[in-house]
Amino acid sequence: MPPARGARLTEYRIGFVLDDPACPVSSDVREVLARAIDGLRAAGVKLEEGWPTGVKPAEQYETYLTLLYSLFTVGVPGEQLEGLRQRAAKQDGSHEARWAQAATAPYRHSAIANGRRMAARAVWQRYFQTHDAFLMPTTFVAAFPHDSSPDIMNRRLVTPEGSRTYMDLSFWISFATLAGLPATTAPVGLTRGNLPVGIQIVGPYLEDATPIDVAGRVAEVVGGFRPPPGF
Repeated sequence: MPPARGARLTEYRIGFVLDDPACPVSSDVREVLARAIDGLRAAGVKLEEGWPTGVKPAEQYETYLTLLYSLFTVGVPGEQLEGLRQRAAKQDGSHEARWAQAATAPYRHSAIANGRRMAARAVWQRYFQTHDAFLMPTTFVAAFPHDSSPDIMNRRLVTPEGSRTYMDLSFWISFATLAGLPATTAPVGLTRGNLPVGIQIVGPYLEDATPIDVAGRVAEVVGGFRPPPGF
């Protein structure tokens, strides 16, 4: 159970991760997130770093992509399926190959993935028996110019460390989505280039009010939204 209404943020027990090898966060975004965590610690908030016991980020992300990309099969012309099967047979870790596999796999493949989704929810729910919220990046990159090119798999994003695939945007949002958990993004500062950065606050299943409450309290500590210069 979360702390009673009116409780201080220091009465919450909160976990966090700021990065993961499966989807490294760009240095400018990570700096802002780290400052926010330092500010919360200085304010006396109980913070525990590391993924919850039982959460395997790469495995949960793969399950999320399987279920997501299987939805993309709607409207695929039948004459394209054989080409997709051939692409699916050459798994190289790319989003294109993952989509081809999800689009052509038998129903059993999706059924297994759905079972893993339920298992992921159970793992997170065990964590929330002893913790009130979990903090993580909302995405690996700050705001970027809009790209409406139709070939979404080939879109690229610029970071201080180099170009990244657009589809990596799905990584940090996958955990709450997969397990059906409520998540709120709270503004925590600006990058060196004056772009806003938010931190994702995940709460227990069906407890939407918890991450919203934590977001408001985080804003009280780190300053909340600050418009970029010129806005």
